[in-house]
Amino acid sequence: MVERSIVFWMDMIKLSKIPIEDKNKNSSGGKRREWEERLDLVLDIAEQMVISGAEVARTEYSIRRICKSFGAVRTEALSITTSLIVTVYYGEYSSVTQTRRVDKFAYNMNRLEKMNELSREICDKKLSVEEGRKKFAGLMTEKYYSFRAQILFFMLIASTFTLFFGGSIRDAVVSAVIAVLFKYIDEFARKIEINKFIPIVASSLLGGLLAIMAVKAGLADSVEMVSIGNVMLLIPGIMLTNSLRDMFGGDTITGGIRFIEATLVAVMIALGFSASSKFYEETFGGVIISTVVKLPSIITITIALVTSFFGSIGYACTFNTNSKRLIGAGFGGFIGWVAYLVSGYFMFSEPMKYFIAAIVINVYSEIMAVREKAPSTVFLVSAIMPLVPGGMLYRTMRFAVTKEWKNFGKSGVETLSVALALALGMLIANSVIKSMRKRRRKRMGVQA
Repeated sequence: MVERSIVFWMDMIKLSKIPIEDKNKNSSGGKRREWEERLDLVLDIAEQMVISGAEVARTEYSIRRICKSFGAVRTEALSITTSLIVTVYYGEYSSVTQTRRVDKFAYNMNRLEKMNELSREICDKKLSVEEGRKKFAGLMTEKYYSFRAQILFFMLIASTFTLFFGGSIRDAVVSAVIAVLFKYIDEFARKIEINKFIPIVASSLLGGLLAIMAVKAGLADSVEMVSIGNVMLLIPGIMLTNSLRDMFGGDTITGGIRFIEATLVAVMIALGFSASSKFYEETFGGVIISTVVKLPSIITITIALVTSFFGSIGYACTFNTNSKRLIGAGFGGFIGWVAYLVSGYFMFSEPMKYFIAAIVINVYSEIMAVREKAPSTVFLVSAIMPLVPGGMLYRTMRFAVTKEWKNFGKSGVETLSVALALALGMLIANSVIKSMRKRRRKRMGVQA
């Protein structure tokens, strides 16, 4: 009897353990599913930030911050140009890993600002996944500037930068008209989703031909000035500068990918404009004669300052910046060029002047970010445009295409020197500001 009793109670203990084990398994599986859902939302937000133009550091910081607010023990995040990889540890030995391929890129400062706000709201208000998902869906239905407005923005950029680089009023008008064609090509390419290099080559080829025809017809004065205004719509100057900044900041993979892409785009643009010149010369014969009138220095400086302001506003609009931020973005471009001109009275080195201007713009962007409670990138990417070596990069690649190797080497060194100066200025200013911000947060007892 005693033995039977012992066996009976042992069987009962075994039976009683089964539901508990099943319950633990179900609990473990449910927790993993919960973290899968959380991480999916985090990656959705991070993906939109990368697509919209967020820097690597901001994206990775946002990922870690949101995951910690959800209760993660540790978060490992890797953001590069084309991919996001995140691993979340939510228990002693439990973890979830998700990856996301980022296959497109388009500056959208309004969406970046909204996604940055959402990430902060999730952390500060401890939103649930369902609440975060609902707000995310609402942000994805935002409206862009109308197509007609975008055409006007393209015309504004092309005309202002034609004047900025020394072109005449007639050159600016022709450049603005050609910019309309560029916008239609860009819109058509987006709708049919073709390789991004094709519309760049098509725009460069047609833009070059139209610039030549305008000068030959007496409607414009300089093919180069008309072309350089249109080139500023295509040239990846900010991509080149950011690629160097990323590499200096330790994000070698992202920086390397962007540098290669910027170089390829510049080559495609140079090929298009150079091919148009060769085609015209071989078809109709003769060399295109251009004239550039030199104005008094005070007028040149005034034109540069005014066009840097309006040109930066034009870029801010094409980057879909919130209308409330446009004046701030334009003023950033103005301040940057003032810093460049003022530093010219104290130093003769061209890269050093760009270096000082980059620091000033970066500090200005950080101040505006605090004042407007928006990412500094919203102001930085537009304000830096008058300084990026877009024209230099175009000329460098044009010399390579036309096999003018001596000029190519000289222009290439100048372009890289300016890009390096801008990148270093932005990196140093950003590092100092971040260090000061971390110290202040530590003094206040807030997590850095």
